[in-house]
Amino acid sequence: MYNLIEIEPSSVEEASKQQVWKDAMDEEHQSIIKNDVWDIVPRLEGKLVVSSKWLYKIKHAADVSIEKFNARFVVRGFSQKEGIDYEETFSLVARYTSIGTIIAIAATKGCKLH
Repeated sequence: MYNLIEIEPSSVEEASKQQVWKDAMDEEHQSIIKNDVWDIVPRLEGKLVVSSKWLYKIKHAADVSIEKFNARFVVRGFSQKEGIDYEETFSLVARYTSIGTIIAIAATKGCKLH
């Protein structure tokens, strides 16, 4: 379908010229909407707006064919300063060691996991 010569775009303008990247960006946008990732809020006086950008990556299968065109919309949070632009952060990420610990405790207590 695609060959290995495909090049990942470095800007939205480049990506917008190819339907596969438009589709990848649309898929990412739909995922953001579906998962209710963020809320649009009014800009507070004296606060900076955090910029964002699109990142593009071609995922290859084991046989080096193109498996997927992946687009990610990311926030450039490095411009924020704790206590000035934000007070707290939260990222729902489970570590494998935590999951393993929970499974081990459940097993020793005879609990069922769902």
